[in-house]
Amino acid sequence: MIRHNVNLDIRGGSGALSEIQSALDSLWPSNAHVRCSIRKQVAMAVAEIAANIIEHARASSIRMEVHVHPNEVEVEFTDNGRPAEIDLTSIRMPGAMAERGRGLAIALAALREVSYCRRGSANHWRLLSHE
Repeated sequence: MIRHNVNLDIRGGSGALSEIQSALDSLWPSNAHVRCSIRKQVAMAVAEIAANIIEHARASSIRMEVHVHPNEVEVEFTDNGRPAEIDLTSIRMPGAMAERGRGLAIALAALREVSYCRRGSANHWRLLSHE
């Protein structure tokens, strides 16, 4: 197993998502065994979840840990933002005319697993790619 940890302290602003994407992109040169389709799925889901953390949780600190395994990629986010009031089992893609609400549905469709829990004063997200 190759393990790569990225710690980010996000204070908000437009650069936060770029910083997260750059950190994720830095993994691929040393992990060429990860298929392009998996990279794209993970990148899309990470962008959606991170955007939700930044916009809705209003976290001032986000830790992103990425674990690259031989057949899958695992991403864990821990943030100090507001609790998410969601039930992931009820998430559906909104109608074609909806202007919002696609992020979690996209992440759920792209990955094998998306989970969320609140422990103490922190939000914990776990994303797991398809094999």
